[in-house]
Amino acid sequence: MTDEFHEFTVVADRKYTRNHLWMQLVDKEDETWKIGVSDCMIKELGEIIRVVPAEVDDEFGEHDVLFSVRSMNERETFHSPCAGTVIEVNNELEAQPELVWDDTYSEGWILLVKPHHFDEEQLLTADEYIETLSE
Repeated sequence: MTDEFHEFTVVADRKYTRNHLWMQLVDKEDETWKIGVSDCMIKELGEIIRVVPAEVDDEFGEHDVLFSVRSMNERETFHSPCAGTVIEVNNELEAQPELVWDDTYSEGWILLVKPHHFDEEQLLTADEYIETLSE
């Protein structure tokens, strides 16, 4: 992170990864999770101009690239914390990538995934995620 100060939001009803993804359990029975980029990382990147997600039905392994996000100045790739399958892609982002910047925790979600053998305990709570930002 730069020395610049960025104001950002961390939502308590999500889990987070150390590489700045947020994950929200959408369907406990079906074990599907919605994934997006934390507001902290979005503010670091700046205005988003393009999102390049994996495709529906893509299988991915732990640490595989799930998607990339491009801003005016940089491109960041995001890796999966687990293996799984892409169930749905937020197609609104193709025409409106700024949704990730404007509303990352709602309209700016990127993928819906179904993990294989996923240990939710590896994810951070909002408080734990905030603590990692100061490390």
